[in-house]
Amino acid sequence: MRKGLWSAVAAMLMLAWGVPAAQAQSFDPQDFSGYWNRSQATSAPWAPGWQTLFTTEIPLQPWALEHCRRVGCARGVNSSGQARGNAYYQAMDPVFARCAPYGFPRILLNGGITEIIQISDRIFMRFYINNETREIWMDGREHPEDPQRPWTGHSTGRWDGDTLVVDTVDIIGGQDGQFKWIDPAGHPHSDDLHVVERIQRTDADTLEFNLLFDDPRAFTAPVRGQVIYGRVTNQDDLTYSGPSVEYVQCEDRIYADQENEAWPFFGGEYPAPQFPPAGPEL
Repeated sequence: MRKGLWSAVAAMLMLAWGVPAAQAQSFDPQDFSGYWNRSQATSAPWAPGWQTLFTTEIPLQPWALEHCRRVGCARGVNSSGQARGNAYYQAMDPVFARCAPYGFPRILLNGGITEIIQISDRIFMRFYINNETREIWMDGREHPEDPQRPWTGHSTGRWDGDTLVVDTVDIIGGQDGQFKWIDPAGHPHSDDLHVVERIQRTDADTLEFNLLFDDPRAFTAPVRGQVIYGRVTNQDDLTYSGPSVEYVQCEDRIYADQENEAWPFFGGEYPAPQFPPAGPEL
């Protein structure tokens, strides 16, 4: 009875002081379980609103710079010529051209609604797109000596206060950008990519991912990034595009009689070349 009285008093005081309901709502900062979706990410300055992982300019090694010249990293436009910040030659995107998985870290941008499940020794992130899954080990183990190069890498996590620190290595590099990109902009990475995430639940409805990318074979210096997820509560969204719904990438190709009847069906660049491309010169 006394506890209930104090709770009521606290709620009244919060209203009197003008504390927003979201701030007044209590939550466990170490509990990430539930359904989430990307709500914010950084944008290239020449393509506002188009989301990318990187908050700083990417200093590329010569081979990576040559790859970006070839695919037009971050210089994509739509059919009206408006800058979108993705790769200019979208038909070279391995997701479109080869039905490749998005993999980590790109899946953080493109994964759709994501379910996070926490058990004693692991945290799972299950994404709607292609039903891709991350596994973060929380039992103190080290990374394996014999890397398997999975698409999402090998991840270990630990708590630093209320911040989850995740260390990910052994991520398949994709043969100089041929099979895997780090983001829709087209940036490649090597097998040496090392990602450190600091993930915080900043309020009841927000997860903030701050990332540090270190790949000396692809980048001349470490690169930072940020993605913010919001909690998903709309039942219709969960019913039709939640992680429990099966999503098979390029499924149309299984059933199509003709190649041009299946997604993705373009064989060249999209849209038709328009010069100069958006974004800075490479």
